[in-house]
Amino acid sequence: MNSEPSASRALSFWRTVGLLLSVARRRAGGRARRQRQLLRHRTGSGTDTLGTLGVILVWIAMAGMNSMAGYVVHSAILAGQRIQAEQQGKIVVSGSYFIDAIRERERATSQTEIKQAEAQLENAYDDESRYRSDEFGGTREENELFLRKAVQTHRSTGFISERNAQHGPAYLTTARSLPGMLGSLALLWWLVMMICQGEGLELDLQRRRNPMWEWLFSHPVKPGAVFLAEMLSPMAANPTYSTGPFFFGVLYGLIYGPEVGIAAAILIGVPVSVAAACVGKALEIGVMLRVPPRSRGALLGLTSWFGYAAMVSLLLVLAMPKILVVLGGLLRPLATSIPSPLFSWSVGLQSDGSLSFISGMMVCWLGSIVMIAGGVGFTVWGSQHDLTSSSVKAKPPSTKGPLTPRFGKDPLYRKEILWFLRDRGAIVQTILIPLTVAGLQLFNLHSLARNVDSSWHYLSGAALLFGTYFLWTLGPRSLSSEGQALWLALTWPRGLEELMKAKARLWFLIATTLVMLVLVYTMISFPADAWRVLLVAVGWLAFGRSMSQKSVTLVPTPSSSGEPQPIPRARRWAASLGTFTFAVGVITLRWQIAVVGIVYSWVTAAAMWQNFRARLPFLFDPWSEKVPPPPTLMHAMIAISILAEGGAILTGLFIVFVSSPGEVTGIALAQALAYGAVAFVVSSVASIMLTARGLPPKEVWCWRPQSHSEQTKPWWWSGDGTRGRRFVMSMFIGAMGGLLLGLLALGYLSLLSQFPTFSEMFRVAREQSENYPSLKLSYAVMAIAFAPFAEEYLFRGLLFRALDREWGGWGALAGSAAFFAIYHSPLAWVPVGLVGLTNAFLFKKTGRLAPAVVLHMVYNIVVLS
Repeated sequence: MNSEPSASRALSFWRTVGLLLSVARRRAGGRARRQRQLLRHRTGSGTDTLGTLGVILVWIAMAGMNSMAGYVVHSAILAGQRIQAEQQGKIVVSGSYFIDAIRERERATSQTEIKQAEAQLENAYDDESRYRSDEFGGTREENELFLRKAVQTHRSTGFISERNAQHGPAYLTTARSLPGMLGSLALLWWLVMMICQGEGLELDLQRRRNPMWEWLFSHPVKPGAVFLAEMLSPMAANPTYSTGPFFFGVLYGLIYGPEVGIAAAILIGVPVSVAAACVGKALEIGVMLRVPPRSRGALLGLTSWFGYAAMVSLLLVLAMPKILVVLGGLLRPLATSIPSPLFSWSVGLQSDGSLSFISGMMVCWLGSIVMIAGGVGFTVWGSQHDLTSSSVKAKPPSTKGPLTPRFGKDPLYRKEILWFLRDRGAIVQTILIPLTVAGLQLFNLHSLARNVDSSWHYLSGAALLFGTYFLWTLGPRSLSSEGQALWLALTWPRGLEELMKAKARLWFLIATTLVMLVLVYTMISFPADAWRVLLVAVGWLAFGRSMSQKSVTLVPTPSSSGEPQPIPRARRWAASLGTFTFAVGVITLRWQIAVVGIVYSWVTAAAMWQNFRARLPFLFDPWSEKVPPPPTLMHAMIAISILAEGGAILTGLFIVFVSSPGEVTGIALAQALAYGAVAFVVSSVASIMLTARGLPPKEVWCWRPQSHSEQTKPWWWSGDGTRGRRFVMSMFIGAMGGLLLGLLALGYLSLLSQFPTFSEMFRVAREQSENYPSLKLSYAVMAIAFAPFAEEYLFRGLLFRALDREWGGWGALAGSAAFFAIYHSPLAWVPVGLVGLTNAFLFKKTGRLAPAVVLHMVYNIVVLS
């Protein structure tokens, strides 16, 4: 036991407040570590290496955020004044130089003066159109055309500079004005953001929460100290509140000057921040008192998410001024009929246009007193009336029957929707958090986002990037948020695999809804390119489905303590292959890259799902996990990727160290040698590794699929003449197929040469072949001696066999053919895809790779002839 003096010191009022506030700070640190675990699916080790420096950096970041929020409120006033000026018939330009250039042209009389004035005006057109495009959207050409028409119609009298149009907050003389409404809304938005911050972003929505202050009342401390510490705990735990005074410092500094801004930060910012913290704490206590324990975490998570989203939205407004312009255009009809004096009162703006710091301070003090009194009064009243008892009372049984959503007939879908309806925290985890994180990333890339609506492919690409990122974050977080409830599905009669597929389809529908909304807007904005946007939408339907399937394979298995295990880096790396290739191809208008992204994502999803299916029975017994039988899709994809990348790297080394970089024949020889060496090494290493896994080379070259399961020996081991003739016949079919496909390819290339876009490419290729005979020989050696054996072994012997086990039927045939085609030149996709499709079909029917090799070899001979 402590001595009496120490006990008396411990029971003092301010010592109790200090102790509880220090506990709140430590609790905030633990909560932050937990949020990082949930966001990153890691154990949390090594996340606090910055220590005090990390706390300082976070505090500086929050101070910057509140400072920028003050600048946003000031910018809202200026944007409203700009819109108001244009509503009065004036076109606002960035500076007076543009108006001066128009006046110089109007005053010019001689030919020399006119020529100089027109040159100056052209430069002004270019600068001003670029500024309007960057700040308010639209292309430079559209803005320049608008300015030219305005100059012809209104001359210099129709323009006004920003300095003359945007007078600042001191010139707001009425509460019924657009600038006053925009300023009041921005100020109110910041205040709501502060109130909803609480003690930090809440992601652990499954944790049960109970009122801690009731437990503290059992200690021999003064109740007033407990209440004071509880109401101030957000100030100690969340740096957003402690840096709130910077908001008023910047806002008043922009209006009154830096000296008054410093005084406002102390005299106004501190009480308003304390008041916001008290109201936010009262809101949290109200949830504790009135909401059942099961739903407390979800509602607190919704509140903290809203505060976080409001903060991100303020940053987005700062990054993209066009948002203020659009908002001002929507509110302009209401501005003159609805008074909005909040901003004017808060900054001390008088009706005659004068400024009074004392008046603004008194209004803010009065508002702070009302907020603090309301928050504290509600807390005291709730505790005295013991409202917590209402949260545990049983609800009367419903007479409306069970809650059964009417969504389709499949019970798997109904289970997912029921989960959303019952667990409100699921909405935060699966939809709101990914949307907010995507919004934050949009702010980080605001320099690119400013121009996103200048062209259809930028806007479409942004939608694809958002949808891809949404699925990439939605899957693992959704699975993690279900916790132990996910594994109750092990008793589901349909099996865990079907449950995961249902989840993937549901996520795909959610993401597709968001992406399609943007694509429809793009089609409306760019009607001439609507057919291209429609093609992008069709591509997303294929790409998004595969992306959702890859995401679901990252399901974390809970440990014995119930915590989700971290996802292995190799698995996350495999799932990320080709993630943003489709979007990049659309943004850069390189359609071959977009097609490669779709095909690669589909095959990657199949590979991950094949491994995932093999892991499903061992999710709770990972040390007994058995790898899937070879060959797997992952084996084939890794080997094919090494073949392509290794050939390119070795070619570069040959060019640098063996031949001259500018010599055409040297480059061709380097490509042939590099491809041959890499093909031999990759095929040999893959064969050795598969042999170690129980798949010797003879079982790759002589495959006995299900249709040949009755055979005990390959055809060429048997002395049966009938089987020997069938083998010879299959080789003959392969040769004839190669000849026919080669002729079709020549016809296809001849047809392409009729188009001007391709005719020049074919002409240059023919000239190089005639001028450098060794060039054709080098390509022939590579295409005839090496490619048929290596590519058939990898694409048919490994890839198609694995796809046939995963998809089967025409899906495996088409998938292997498409994957084979994208590793060749885009001009050859059609004939090469036909070769891949035919060889896969031939391999499936005959069970042998030899006919496919012959077909491939004959095809290359015909094409190169």
